[in-house]
Amino acid sequence: METEVYNCGCRVRIYEVEFGESKNDLTERPSRIADYSPCSKHRNAGRIPPQEARLVKVRGENEAFLNE
Repeated sequence: METEVYNCGCRVRIYEVEFGESKNDLTERPSRIADYSPCSKHRNAGRIPPQEARLVKVRGENEAFLNE
């Protein structure tokens, strides 16, 4: 699971999921599903994360990690 946190408080959690009823039905690569948790300011926004939001954390790492 990967979590993106934005400066406004919006969060995006990305899960990798394998679909199929039997072992032979599974795809070679898992599908990525995004779960959006908007902040109170962007609760009714059409796009999460909003364009003006700035990414500050990924997988629990702080912003310095993103700038390396």
